[in-house]
Amino acid sequence: MKKIQITFIVIVLLCLFFPIVRFHSKMTVSAVENRNLAAKPVLIKDGDLNTNIFPEADLYLQDHFGGRERLVNIANFIDYNIFHKMHMNDRALEGKDGWFFYKEDGNNLLDFQKSNLLNEEQLTNLKNNIADAARWCDENGIKYVFVIGPNKHSVYSEKYPFKRPDGITRADQISKIFSELKLPYVYSRDKLISKKSENDVPLYYETDTHWNSLGAYYCFEDIFTEIKKLFSDVDFPEIEYERNVSYSETAGDILPMLGIKKSKSTQISLTPKGKAESDYFEYIKNEGTNGVVTIGKNQNLPKVILFRDSFTSALTPFLSPLFSKAEYNWKQFRESDKEYVLQNKPDLIIFESVERYSASIIAK
Repeated sequence: MKKIQITFIVIVLLCLFFPIVRFHSKMTVSAVENRNLAAKPVLIKDGDLNTNIFPEADLYLQDHFGGRERLVNIANFIDYNIFHKMHMNDRALEGKDGWFFYKEDGNNLLDFQKSNLLNEEQLTNLKNNIADAARWCDENGIKYVFVIGPNKHSVYSEKYPFKRPDGITRADQISKIFSELKLPYVYSRDKLISKKSENDVPLYYETDTHWNSLGAYYCFEDIFTEIKKLFSDVDFPEIEYERNVSYSETAGDILPMLGIKKSKSTQISLTPKGKAESDYFEYIKNEGTNGVVTIGKNQNLPKVILFRDSFTSALTPFLSPLFSKAEYNWKQFRESDKEYVLQNKPDLIIFESVERYSASIIAK
C-alpha cells in the first residue's frame, strides 16, 4: 500500500514539475495551431509601468508550459475521433463531408454571413481609388486587369456547417464598381460554381483555403480572355493541359489551425500536354512571399507586373507562358509602387486579390 502511495505521489510531482522543467521560453510559433504564441511580458513598456503585465503573464504561461502541444494534439484527437465533435476556433472551422474552412479570426466568417458590406462612404472611396489607379495606368500607356479570387465558401457554400444568407456580397459591390467604371475585371465565382457540377473532383482543396490547379485554371481562362482583348494583335500560345489526380491525408493550411493531423485532400495538377513548363518559361526567382519572376521563351510577348496574394500562386504556371517577363509581387498596389512600375515599364498590370481582402485591392 505504501509503495502505491509513493508511486502516486511521484507521478503527481512529475505531472506538476514537467510543465516547468520543459517550459518553452524561446518558442514563438505553434506548429500545431499555426499561430504566434504570446510574447514574454515586460514590466516597463514604452517607458511606463505595464499595467497589463498579469494578464499578459497568464497568456504567456498558458502558451509556453511544457507538453502543451502534445496535450492539444491529444485533446483534438479525442474530440475528433472519439466524440466526433465539429472542430472550430477563431481561425478555422470544420464543414460537411470532410471540408474545412478558414475563418481568419472571424473576418472571413463575416464575409460568409454577408455582414461586412461596404457602406456608401467606403464604396465611394474605393471607387475613387480604383478610378485613380486606372487613370494613372492609362496616362502611362499601361494596360490593366483587375482580378478577384473567389473565397472557397463562395463556391462551396453547401459544404459550410450552416446555410449562407441570401443577398449580395461585398465582392458583388466591388464588381459593380468595375462594371460602372467599365474596367476589365475578372470574378469567376459563378463560373466556378457551374464548373464544380461538371467535374468529379473539387476545384478547391478540402483542407486548405485555396483553390487547386483546376479551379485556378478556370479563372485563368477568364483572365486570358481579357488579356487577348487588350492585346488583340499578339499571338499568344494556346496550351492544352492534362489533368493528374492524387490524394493526400496531410496537405492543407487549415488542419494545423485546428490541431488535426490527417484528413483526405484531393491533389490536382495540370501539366502541358506533351510538353513541359520549361518549354514555355523558366523561373529566375521563385521565393514565394519575397517575389517570383519568370522569363518566357518568346521575348516578343508583353511584359507584366502582378500585385497579388497567395491565390495567384496557382495561376503562375498558366499566366507565365503568356509573357516575355512576369513579376509576381506579393503585395497590393499602393501609391508608393508607381515609381517601381515606371522603372520596370510593363505592358500590363494585373491587380489580384482574394475575395475576403478585395476591398484593399487598391489603396492610397
